[in-house]
Amino acid sequence: MAGGHHGSYKPDPAVENFNLWREQNYLRFRWTPANVRAAILGVVVFPTALYTVVNLTTSRWFWNAKLKDQPLAGKPE
Repeated sequence: MAGGHHGSYKPDPAVENFNLWREQNYLRFRWTPANVRAAILGVVVFPTALYTVVNLTTSRWFWNAKLKDQPLAGKPE
């Protein structure tokens, strides 16, 4: 089996430093203007825009039992 050389692994210091920073990111988090902007866009603006678009287009198209000469838009008869 492979693994007869147990002491041959040498960790890369750059990878170890990156992992340390990634794992402890919450300890150094600050509310900077860029973080506030990202939070507002992700929590308020994007969901509101998505809800508005979905709400405006939900009842616009009626595909059920339409014939070739009947329009898809509008209220069903």
